[in-house]
Amino acid sequence: MKVLVLGGAGYIGAVLTSYLKEKGMEVVVFDNFLYEKNIWKKYGPNAIKADVRNIDKLQPAIDTADAVVNLAAISNDPASDLRPKLTWQVNFKVNETIAKLCRGSHKRVVYASSCSVYGFSSEGEFNEESNMAPVTLYARTKMLSEECYLDKNVDGIILRFATVYGHSPRPRFDLVVNTMIGTSYFENKIVVNGGNQWRPVVHVKDVAQAIYLALISKNHKYRIYNVGSNEQNYRISDLGKIIHNKVPQVKLILNESSIDNRSYKVNFDRIVKDLGFKAKYSIGDAVVEIYNEFKQGNIKNMENDVYYRVKYLKKHTNNGEAKRNFITDTIFKLLF
Repeated sequence: MKVLVLGGAGYIGAVLTSYLKEKGMEVVVFDNFLYEKNIWKKYGPNAIKADVRNIDKLQPAIDTADAVVNLAAISNDPASDLRPKLTWQVNFKVNETIAKLCRGSHKRVVYASSCSVYGFSSEGEFNEESNMAPVTLYARTKMLSEECYLDKNVDGIILRFATVYGHSPRPRFDLVVNTMIGTSYFENKIVVNGGNQWRPVVHVKDVAQAIYLALISKNHKYRIYNVGSNEQNYRISDLGKIIHNKVPQVKLILNESSIDNRSYKVNFDRIVKDLGFKAKYSIGDAVVEIYNEFKQGNIKNMENDVYYRVKYLKKHTNNGEAKRNFITDTIFKLLF
């Protein structure tokens, strides 16, 4: 199977491409390489350096693939809020185009959505049939994009990821678990803001497994799956304690005065029963693997702009572009 991975050079994509190759698949990476501009040549001939909004590049890439995985996105709430017009284009309008290009082709399309589409609740847990009530632009674009792949003429499977953690060749430290692990090493402390709110989390390698299963499944009963495990619904305070247990020499700071009303639990039974998914990695595994990267000098600090989506977008925009973005994004906010 020849798989086109849109956003294949990102945090999840870098892990996924290796995983799919190990499974014997041919992988083509389609990415604008925004966060590491000089890395794309290392991918060799199976890399397409282009923006997903470029239809002249996108269409032939899809036409020559057997299946498509779309990971391309402005990838968190702060970055989406910073560039709302760009977020609308990349996180939603592109999915309309991808679905249209794949309609009637029998190509499997796996779309990377998010459990954030459910909104927030302090009671009960969400499953795939729960009402969606997204409260951020990022989550709303994910919800709207899902509809593109539910078209009866599109062979789409939607995966709603829990909050991802763990080491990737393209590291990120703007993810809650990775942030705590990073500060425990470089600042000798773990800071928990709030603490009682719930978060479902999932290791990036388990995300790769879920995408692979979605690609090869022939008799799936459903088209939407939450990706994670019931055992990894945690309170934020518990995340801090788990990491602290692995590195007890650091200081655990519980900042209970910090208020964060975002709280939700998710049920993951469907993907286990229908696709045979089983989470294999834990937060403890992530501590070990990320600490190894620190100790070996592969990650020398956690302050590099490239590790933070919103920080990078803010600093790596030239003044002229920044002015244009400010005007268009301000107009878009008023319209949206």
